[in-house]
Amino acid sequence: MRISILFLNNLKEVRQELKKIGVDKRGIEIMATKALFRIIKLEGIKREAANILKQEALSLGAEAAVHREVISGKIKETDCLLMGTLEQLKQLCIKLKKQPFGLDEIGKEVRKVI
Repeated sequence: MRISILFLNNLKEVRQELKKIGVDKRGIEIMATKALFRIIKLEGIKREAANILKQEALSLGAEAAVHREVISGKIKETDCLLMGTLEQLKQLCIKLKKQPFGLDEIGKEVRKVI
């Protein structure tokens, strides 16, 4: 047995590796977006939006790191590191369409960068 770490940077590389081990074509399409982890920096997010963004990200197994004072309301804006797989981030963008405080627009912008 051999164990190694793969550093795959895009969907093409992920699909190639999945194909190499004999994954079904349909399985490749289902799994490929789950194999890529991304960190996206958002700047100047309203605290209300940041709270909801964090909750929605966590509900999908992703993460949103925000300033510690967002929860207390002591600050009005925060930067955010949004972290997750491409699949989690895509699902998050869908959920954000239904949210207030400019989150629908944030979701559109995140979708563009991923």
